[in-house]
Amino acid sequence: MIKYRSLFSHVSAALQLTEAGKPLIRGDIIHYIYRDARHKNSLRRVMPVDLISEEHDYDKEKYREMLLEAAETILGYFGFDRTVYGDRKKNRKWWYELKQERRKDI
Repeated sequence: MIKYRSLFSHVSAALQLTEAGKPLIRGDIIHYIYRDARHKNSLRRVMPVDLISEEHDYDKEKYREMLLEAAETILGYFGFDRTVYGDRKKNRKWWYELKQERRKDI
């Protein structure tokens, strides 16, 4: 296997597919999930969808971060800030405030 210092996630997934014997050509779309986004080994961070089995789990924290980032992009206008509301204990406060504003509008 070729040695890389660090890999983009899609490259890591493509290398795993190639090693598993799946032929790839330039331009193929590589579908993958995050398994352990903070792992030191780039090849352990993601898993190609084609190779997933029931024993593989996904990185819930990574997907939570991605969801909060998307929510901040969409809901930032209403005061949503993932650094404040990303905390599970504090996120209910934002939701409560939004509900109160909505009730006032009605």
